[in-house]
Amino acid sequence: MLQRVSLACLTIAVFLGTFCWWGLETAAGRRAFDEMAGLIPFWAGLASAAFALLALVLWGIGRRPGRRPRS
Repeated sequence: MLQRVSLACLTIAVFLGTFCWWGLETAAGRRAFDEMAGLIPFWAGLASAAFALLALVLWGIGRRPGRRPRS
C-alpha cells in the first residue's frame, strides 16, 4: 500500500516539477505566467519538492525491516 502511495506522490512530483520548469524556463510559459502570475509555477516547484520528499519517506517506511506487507 505504501509503495503505491509513494509512486503516486512521485508521479505528482514529476508533473508539478515539469509544470514549474515550463512556467519559469520556457518562452511560452513566461508569456502565460507573466509578472505576479509567475508565482504559480514557482509554488508548483516547491510543492513538487514536498511531494518528492513525501514519496521518499513513504517508500522508506514501506521498506523497513520487520514490516509485514498487507495482502
